[in-house]
Amino acid sequence: MTLTITDITKQLHDRPDFDGHETVILAEDPDIKFKAFIGIHNTSRGPALGGCRYWSRYGSEDDAITDVLRLSRGMTYKNALAELPLGGGKAVMMGQPGTRNPTPDMMRALARAVEALQGRYITAEDVGMSVDYMLVARGITRHVAGLPIEVIAGDYIPAGLADEDRPEADPSPYTAFGVFQAMRAATKHRLNRDEMSGLRVSVKGYGNVARTLCQLLAKDGAIVTVSEIDDGRMDMARAEGFNVLDKAQDIMAHPADIYAPCALGGDIRDETIAMLVKAGVKIVTGAANNQLGQPHHAERLQEKGILYTPDYLANAGGVISVGIQQLWADAPAKETFPTHQKITHRVGGIYDVAMEVFDRNQKTGANTAHLANTIAEERFTRKGSADKVKVASAA
Repeated sequence: MTLTITDITKQLHDRPDFDGHETVILAEDPDIKFKAFIGIHNTSRGPALGGCRYWSRYGSEDDAITDVLRLSRGMTYKNALAELPLGGGKAVMMGQPGTRNPTPDMMRALARAVEALQGRYITAEDVGMSVDYMLVARGITRHVAGLPIEVIAGDYIPAGLADEDRPEADPSPYTAFGVFQAMRAATKHRLNRDEMSGLRVSVKGYGNVARTLCQLLAKDGAIVTVSEIDDGRMDMARAEGFNVLDKAQDIMAHPADIYAPCALGGDIRDETIAMLVKAGVKIVTGAANNQLGQPHHAERLQEKGILYTPDYLANAGGVISVGIQQLWADAPAKETFPTHQKITHRVGGIYDVAMEVFDRNQKTGANTAHLANTIAEERFTRKGSADKVKVASAA
């Protein structure tokens, strides 16, 4: 097996989604059908933290590059808005058609590419990944987050730590809790309600994050409807008591008070905004990244009276949990151990950040996406091109 790593940053400068990214690399090993892109957008606040996505439905390399550029930029804004001393980066792996997850060899190849970046990028779970896959990568590089606390804490786990105080390695429950808090804030601001009881919520997707979000919504009394392209997840959602739309039905046209995009991004466009208006949607808050087809769609939502919670604000719970544990691991101490309660409390602060954005929106009239960007940009600075990747190839 031969892994090659190529710095392609200069080749991307003219692409519309290139935003002063510090480094973008292509890592590939044809022998194991491995091809991945890693984008480092900005490290002014610290090393770039962002998950690795495994996706088998990329139509081309161009699609994967667009994804890594947009996702890595979003992580800079997400980490800054969450006030983490971390920059933004992301990895995307082009999966083989029909597959959902990488092979162990692919994970080891990814880890070697991460290691070549010498600590400037820290990877973690995203679509198609799990804690087990991250553990494979950890066998090659220490620049991996989202691991069981036993792996990163060693002897620093407090004696007698109760199960309920043990932080989750999987960030998805924290992501879901953060989306729920953002939705609560939007509901308070837009509908002047403190609970979800009786509200109709349409959820696109039923992955790990969406599933937990649906459970939180149902517990709070919401009427939840789900759409999903995966037959197994559709069956799971039905078995767990949720109304599931037929695949021929579009969830964005389904009557609802709140629309929660929790699959892939880009589905907020002119034609779908019209569908949301007709469906009676008043709030868009979800876990998906890059929900807007184009930046101006935030303005279109506002013109139609729909309150939009910027995606990287709503879905920051996972990176908050991973970031807190990773930062603690750099200077571990029993007295500062990141318990589940501490992390959950920090993620709960997403409610306050969302309310700050909504209040600014009410006072200034600027759309919520612009305001969230403004707040984030106040917290990070632009940098020139960072050191180039020093490893051209690795056997």
